[in-house]
Amino acid sequence: KNSRKRKAMDIEYLLYLQQFRETVGSILTPLMNAVTKLSAGFLPIAMMCMIYWAFDRKAGRKILAGLGGGLFINGFLKLTFCVYRPWIRDTRILPFGDSKTAATGYSFPSGHTTRATAMFGGSGLWFMEKKHSVVAGLLFVLVFLTMFSRNYLGVHTPQDVLVGFISTAVMMYLTGWLELWSEKDKKRDLMILVAGLLICIAAVLYYEYKPYPLDYLPDGSLLVDPAKMRGDAYEGVGFIASFVICRILEKRQLDFDRISQKLRLFIGIFALIPLYWWINTGCPYIIEEISRSLGKFLRFGLGIIYIMVLVPGTVVLAGTLTNRGSDKVTREKQGQP
Repeated sequence: KNSRKRKAMDIEYLLYLQQFRETVGSILTPLMNAVTKLSAGFLPIAMMCMIYWAFDRKAGRKILAGLGGGLFINGFLKLTFCVYRPWIRDTRILPFGDSKTAATGYSFPSGHTTRATAMFGGSGLWFMEKKHSVVAGLLFVLVFLTMFSRNYLGVHTPQDVLVGFISTAVMMYLTGWLELWSEKDKKRDLMILVAGLLICIAAVLYYEYKPYPLDYLPDGSLLVDPAKMRGDAYEGVGFIASFVICRILEKRQLDFDRISQKLRLFIGIFALIPLYWWINTGCPYIIEEISRSLGKFLRFGLGIIYIMVLVPGTVVLAGTLTNRGSDKVTREKQGQP
């Protein structure tokens, strides 16, 4: 009885927002649609990467870890509970725009909320630590606007966004604690590597062999295709698997934060261009036509290799060559060979 009451309350809340949206939609709807697209766009990724590459290596790695943990737990919860979208549960829900064709997977928890919490929230915490309270406040507001926008547009229930926020915040805390814990002993990096890879292997086995609901539409197609949803969950698996490997290489071999900040900033800005291409139109989209799971795994896994190894490696190489060139000029000025 209580479960039915809670169900009615979340649907009634969405219906109330829907009525409000239809009444004054020209005022708030474009803003809410823009916010929800922003949270899943490239801007928060670019901000996170620039913090990592150019301003604060440890803080950037911490934000990356929180995002990876958030994506992983989001995929795990989606495939564990297999909750259908609000308009499937109640046909009175009419989501805004093309949501019925764009948001075809499971509803719980919200993926947009996960990304916003990890990237806007994680970056906001860094700005707050650096005493940039206005920027931090704006980023925190964006997190909660993203959560509200998913309800306002009719694509997620309140519990979808709340659990998306809470589960991601917990993962951010856990991964941040692990970063501090590992600083006390280098051997702990290897423990994190082994544990991370084992968790990824266990997740793959779980996703591939667990049962899924198979409800069909009148035309014979699946209401939600489990293969598609498994593919989406591989985003977090690919992220974590690459992160725990790259993390050791970056910490032990790539001291890129010792290079001039101007050079790091310069290289970082140009490094965003291929990253944008990779995320939006890269090779994994072609691979997804053969295997969605492999495509998603590679898009995020290779993306992390680029962010944590290739770009920092380029910074270190450029810094080394620049220093050698400066030393040579100095010796020539001093008349030394």
